[in-house]
This record gives sequence, C-alpha cells and structure tokens, in this order.
Amino acid sequence: MIRRKLSRKEIILAGLGLFLAVSVVTLYIWQQAEAVRLGLRIGRLEKQCQTLGEDVNKLELKKSSLLSLDRVDRIARDELGLVDPKDDQVIYEGGKRTP
Repeated sequence: MIRRKLSRKEIILAGLGLFLAVSVVTLYIWQQAEAVRLGLRIGRLEKQCQTLGEDVNKLELKKSSLLSLDRVDRIARDELGLVDPKDDQVIYEGGKRTP
C-alpha cells in the first residue's frame, strides 16, 4: 500500500481545522461552566437578600416596640421621675387657653 505524501497546504489546513474545533469545544465548555458558576452565585445572593430582608423586618419590629408611647411614658415616669405638668406651669401661645 502506497501512502501519498500530504502537501504543506493540506497539513496547514488540517492543523487549522483541528485548532478551530478545539477552540469551539473549549469555548463551549467555558460558557457552560460560567453559566453554572453564575447560577450558583445568584442563588447565594438571593438567599443573602432574603436573610437581610428578614433582619430588616426584625429590626423594624424592635424599633416600633422601643418607640411605643406606652414604653416611653413608663420610662419617663419610672426611671426619670418625670410627672405631668401642673396647670400653672403650662404657657399657652397667644395668651389664650384652649380647653
């Protein structure tokens, strides 16, 4: 069996075709890996966002309980010793007392 010798042009074209095929496969694999990586990152960020939202809700609830008027009044009276003002201690703007 006699093998024909490949020309320089055929070798270059075969090498170029092989390089192109390997490049396309590599690009495809990289693209798939990047899509998986981004999907995992999105999942982590969504979970973190949900956790932060829950923290915000807890803090809003704590804020509203700390600023409740009953609590502020109790602290003013019990801890600070404040009392309601007497009628002669109140100064009305404009000189008229409204009932």
